[in-house]
Amino acid sequence: MNALMALLIASLGLGCASARAAEAGGWKPVVLPQAEQRDIHSRNTGDDYRIFISQPQQPAPPGGYPVLYVLDGNALFPMLAVQANARESRPDPATRASVVVVGIGYPVDALYDVDRRARDYTPPALAANHERDDAHYGGADQFLAFVQTELKPLIEARYPIDPHRQTLFGHSHGGLFTLYTLMSEPDAFQNYLAASPSIWWNDRQLLEQSGPALSESNLQSKRLWMTVGEAEEPEPLLGKVATSERERRLVARRMRSNVQGLFESWASLEGHGLKRTLTIHPGAGHGENATLTAADAINFALQADAPLR
Repeated sequence: MNALMALLIASLGLGCASARAAEAGGWKPVVLPQAEQRDIHSRNTGDDYRIFISQPQQPAPPGGYPVLYVLDGNALFPMLAVQANARESRPDPATRASVVVVGIGYPVDALYDVDRRARDYTPPALAANHERDDAHYGGADQFLAFVQTELKPLIEARYPIDPHRQTLFGHSHGGLFTLYTLMSEPDAFQNYLAASPSIWWNDRQLLEQSGPALSESNLQSKRLWMTVGEAEEPEPLLGKVATSERERRLVARRMRSNVQGLFESWASLEGHGLKRTLTIHPGAGHGENATLTAADAINFALQADAPLR
């Protein structure tokens, strides 16, 4: 986890036990402006989720607010909510814009619920590969059904949402889920932002599935932005053997190569209407890439016709 991100979230006091303890000594946790949260139960997954929502202060545009759904909401929502608030508070009215940010998290004090995100964000295992075919993984279809049939109606009942300006943002396993959603139900969102997606998962099964699944899809008005950190995959070790567990993991997962490979394999989908962009952040590791990508996520969600960098 990037230290700057951890410091930001700790300072906001979102579900932080130490912040509650400090209140007894006269200190109080910082409240994130224009934000609210609630816990809800899903009939599709059978589990509970903590939903964070930023509250726009400006009236909704004629078509409704654009909306940005972000996975790992406990960790990533605060940064995006602050950006959304700043965007609609700009001095120049011509550059102001409002967006509803919805963080999908878990009712825990930690930044991540490792076990539940592993289940919710991973696709069902291919029949030929039973390596991950157990209850700890493979719940992406149920989780997507929760988002589509339970969470979205809840948000749309509270805010006027533009159904043509919906963005999904996920990092790591969340990035894998973002790509899987584009592959399995492309009309669920118009914009897909996958940061450091875990394409390595289950012997890179997403690479095997994606081509046939998308070859017949109409991807008009769909945008995909993939990002990865340059340091997420080390340069060849010049004949040396990786010695640390971290080095062995980075070599095995081939994060940058997998992202570039998937991006290139989807070139033909531009003929189906998909607009795609790949960004490799120089010098960035896995956590840093989440921070750098999140810094541009609001712009990506708002500027539907703008070219990506």
